[in-house]
Amino acid sequence: MRKTLRTKILSLLLCLVFVFLCSCNGDLGIKPSGGGTDTEETQSEGFAVIGKVSKAYEGIFNGITDIKITIGEAELATVLDHADAGIYCECSARIGGTLVAGIGIKPRGNTNYVTDTGNGRYSFKLKFNKYTKGQKLNGLDELDLNNMSYDPSYLREYLAYALLSLDSGIAAPLATFAKLYINDEYYGLYLMAECVDESFLKRCFGDAEGDLYEAGKGSALISNDLSTFSLERGTDESLSKLTALYNALYDGGLDDLLDVESVLRYAAVISVICGQESYLGPRAESYYLYCDADGEIHMIPRDFKLSFGTDSEFKKTEYYIDKSYISLSVTEPYFGLNGEDRPLVSRLLEDPEYNKEYLSYVKYYNDALAEILNKLPELKAAIDGAVKDDPRKFYDISVYESEFMDGDTLYGFIKSRCENVTSQLAEAGK
Repeated sequence: MRKTLRTKILSLLLCLVFVFLCSCNGDLGIKPSGGGTDTEETQSEGFAVIGKVSKAYEGIFNGITDIKITIGEAELATVLDHADAGIYCECSARIGGTLVAGIGIKPRGNTNYVTDTGNGRYSFKLKFNKYTKGQKLNGLDELDLNNMSYDPSYLREYLAYALLSLDSGIAAPLATFAKLYINDEYYGLYLMAECVDESFLKRCFGDAEGDLYEAGKGSALISNDLSTFSLERGTDESLSKLTALYNALYDGGLDDLLDVESVLRYAAVISVICGQESYLGPRAESYYLYCDADGEIHMIPRDFKLSFGTDSEFKKTEYYIDKSYISLSVTEPYFGLNGEDRPLVSRLLEDPEYNKEYLSYVKYYNDALAEILNKLPELKAAIDGAVKDDPRKFYDISVYESEFMDGDTLYGFIKSRCENVTSQLAEAGK
């Protein structure tokens, strides 16, 4: 039985929430930061958060957070000099006013471009229970600190997470900005994102009793070779539940296994922001599937640095916008591929009711993004000081400033993309 009645009700509620947010002083629900601890260094006063203010983890995601790491010189040298190995070393950190000792830090992601630039601006992962069993930060297990590579505006990933935060019907990581200090030296402005792990699953699904699978490059589900997936949590070592999902794609019964709404919402936001590092993108990567305790499989988004016109062909210290993405199809959102290359989405869009529901989500996200475009000056004002003081910027400050003007820029791309999507939806009768 299709879940269309539930999805239609949720769609209506989302629309009502959106209208309500837009009516609140005309600001799309952008609210001052709140929550967290009561120390002055916890949040930067006046910083605006798009969408609802989360009470999760005592509000550490509700504004710009200072992260002050203390680590021995030998351990720091190990972390930085062997970044490609991703070695954990022990450190302590004061995060949002809370001191946490005995945690692990390591570089994460592709480190080659950082090595090439020589600025040492690696992305990092903080694991709170690495050296102290059971330790959490306000209930949080891990944090990713993303280095804003490929993005002179510092805003691309944040805007993607902000869009997702407006939609209570999708399980997505929380994210905000963090000013990172290492041994009292300002290291730069980072994107601080919740990791998809036990604490995330408990926050979004109420427990972490299911099986969590991470999708690596090539996880398109076009064959029964599932070796690109890895089991991150749970007991399904043979990936039998993913095998069942694959079989359902081709033999039927998909509705019985899949949280269809999570896939439709995921596809909608990816198509609006042109998120290349995704299931729909050229490499079919950077997402999670979670089979909950009831056997329903959910799609979970992650990593949005290649979005809003950026791609992996970027020169690391040069900058341009790939304007071809402005006209990326939202009715066939496969980045130039065919639907059979991305069956987890295309099978659903072949169904008229699911297709209609998907297009309603596209409209929701596109309308929200158009409203957010008007708030870019406020967001820029909130991060201006931290960006200008950033000693390890990938791009010159003049490139950052230009990103908020019309043209071949972040602002120009979002403006043109929203107009193009509106036109596509009109042609599709939406």
